[in-house]
Amino acid sequence: MMEDSVADPLPAPTLSGAQKCAILVLLLEEAQAAELLRRMDADEVRAVGEAMLTVAEIDPAAIDAVLDEFLTRTRGVSALDSQGRQVRAVLSRALGSPRADRVIADIGPPAAARRFAAFDWLDAAGIAGLLADEHPQAVAVVIAHLAETQAAAVLDALPETLRSDIVVRLATLKPVQPQMILDLEADLEAKLAGHETPTSSQSLAGADFTARLIKQSTNKKALLDALASVDSELAADIAAQQFVFADLLGLSTKDMQLVLREVDPQLLTVALKSADDALKELVFAAMSKRAAAQLQDELAEVGPMKRAEVEAAQAEICALVRRLGDDGALMMPGAAGAYV
Repeated sequence: MMEDSVADPLPAPTLSGAQKCAILVLLLEEAQAAELLRRMDADEVRAVGEAMLTVAEIDPAAIDAVLDEFLTRTRGVSALDSQGRQVRAVLSRALGSPRADRVIADIGPPAAARRFAAFDWLDAAGIAGLLADEHPQAVAVVIAHLAETQAAAVLDALPETLRSDIVVRLATLKPVQPQMILDLEADLEAKLAGHETPTSSQSLAGADFTARLIKQSTNKKALLDALASVDSELAADIAAQQFVFADLLGLSTKDMQLVLREVDPQLLTVALKSADDALKELVFAAMSKRAAAQLQDELAEVGPMKRAEVEAAQAEICALVRRLGDDGALMMPGAAGAYV
């Protein structure tokens, strides 16, 4: 029985969406899986790829539960059109009969492809480099199709002489014929395939990526020590990213009380200047009512402050928390596996 399993495999209810997707992908043949992943955007591929590493020991019963959930979610969707025959065949092979046969006719067609999705694999500088010699109206059309955060980063990365023109065109952009958009996308994809954008503008991994990877690892110290043996300054920078001010939310009330006993009250006021309400409430809850009320009054009275000053105060508090964690005085958020 599953409850007697020594390996304690992951049950289906505890699986994330990415893990469930990873299971479905792993059940497909390699070519089919590659085609499915090709239709995902960059962030989705990364999430599913990471999830694949976590489902190797999954309980077969959980796999069945994931398949049943998938089939249940597809019920009631509009019928497949003629272009859905390949999807029907792939799912039949992946899920088998008669399970797939019971609902396959009710599975709907895939959503229309998102325009300029190929740019998901480029950073803002890479996209700006690709667009720099295009007509400003074409650049505006492309930026209008990007997610707001990505669009803003691309706009910032464009030459200063072009930005003002693009902003005006974005603000006054009229509807564009779908075929014109398709032609523009095809031209840019051909241009991208021809490597006209500098390969150096496409960032892979890097310090931020490595910091996030180490943060999720159960071997943080060993990884950081290995990095320090090669580049101590880079290792220190990545170590600082292992615990940021927002991570204070993961502290228990008891551990937060320990931090508050050690931190300078004035420094705390500065650090909380840009904190979200949830973090402030956690800090207030770890204080006496009188101390919390006093801190609230100070925060209400403090005027505008330089971002650098606030970030410096937050970094100092983070360094204090890391020292306390290294000394074993408190449990760092996400480090429960290191304690018994």
